[in-house]
Amino acid sequence: MITIPTSNDNSAACDFFALEGTIDAHSEALLMAIPARVKHPVVRFDFTNAGRINSMGVALLLRCFKEIRSKAEIRLEGLSQMHAMLFKMTGVFLLATPVERKKEAAA
Repeated sequence: MITIPTSNDNSAACDFFALEGTIDAHSEALLMAIPARVKHPVVRFDFTNAGRINSMGVALLLRCFKEIRSKAEIRLEGLSQMHAMLFKMTGVFLLATPVERKKEAAA
C-alpha cells in the first residue's frame, strides 16, 4: 500500500509527496495520478517511510517520473541505502536527483 499526503513547502515553490509502505503493482492508480497534481517547477518525493519497492514499483515510478520530468525537476529525499542502490541500478537517478534534507544535512 502507498499513501501520498501532499503539502506545499512554504520556503520554496514546490510540490511534496511522501511515499509510505510497499511500492508495487497495487500502487499504480496512486502513482499515475501524481503527474496531474504537479503545479510547481520542483517536485519533492520523500521515501523516508517507503518500504519494499519491487520491479513493478520501479517501473511505475519510472513512468510517473518520466511524465513529471517534462514539466518539473524531481528531487528524492529520505532514501535508504537499499532504495539508493536500486534507483542507481534501474536508472531512476537519470530522471530524479537524490538530495539530503536540509535538517539532516545540518545535523
